Amino acid sequence: MAQESNMSSLLTGGKELATAFAAKDYTKCSKLLTMLKLTMTQHNVLVPLPTSDISLLAVARDILEIGALTAIFQHEDVLFSRYVAQLSPFYALKESITPASMNEKKLIALRLLLLLSRNDIAEFHTELENLEDEADTDRFIRYPVMLERWLMEGSYDKVWKATTQRSEVPAEEFAIFTEILVDTIRSEIATCSEKAYPSLPFANAKHLLFFSDDIDLEDFIKQRNWTVTGGRIYFSQANSDNALQGGLPMENIIEHALGYARELETIV
Repeated sequence: MAQESNMSSLLTGGKELATAFAAKDYTKCSKLLTMLKLTMTQHNVLVPLPTSDISLLAVARDILEIGALTAIFQHEDVLFSRYVAQLSPFYALKESITPASMNEKKLIALRLLLLLSRNDIAEFHTELENLEDEADTDRFIRYPVMLERWLMEGSYDKVWKATTQRSEVPAEEFAIFTEILVDTIRSEIATCSEKAYPSLPFANAKHLLFFSDDIDLEDFIKQRNWTVTGGRIYFSQANSDNALQGGLPMENIIEHALGYARELETIV
């Protein structure tokens, strides 16, 4: 009788949470999740243990998955990572927990994308090692893996296309983390440009940094402490000095991106 009561309590709460999530009421989701996690703790299923009721683990897993997705839409990446960590033991027992998760691969891929947007390449590859051949077979996992390869090649134009065109993004949630990734890309290109060149034409820099209008670029210039004179952007003296003292120039890293910028300029 107690087991049926436990199941009923979590099922009811889980359904209410799923309804709120479908309605994009993330504030309500957060409130429900707080209560549901307490209930899960009381029923010994917040973390799967040998003493956990196996019939409740799928319900608990689904609730935590909605929590992770809610955190994404609320732009709380630290909370998202915490939920993914909580889900890890559930995924380790996926052969025993039925029905199978519908969101496991999506959430793992989103975790990889978050690491990529933070430029945490070491942790990215550490987690990727546990995915065997899924980097090529799963459409969600393939997306951040593909972006990472292009970033390592310096193919920023391919990354830009894959992160900004809706048809290229595998799910709505990915677009949120790709906004962070775009900022990371801009910062990387800007840093490489500072080390490789003393200045660049304003028009080239606009395309190179993937800005759609001059105002956004001007704001970025202020953030980087660059100056604009005669239609050219001049990088800070400190960065130019570092480029000269650093040995090998960075032309190779941004050569592809600059070529793309020139192609865009001829089209425009």
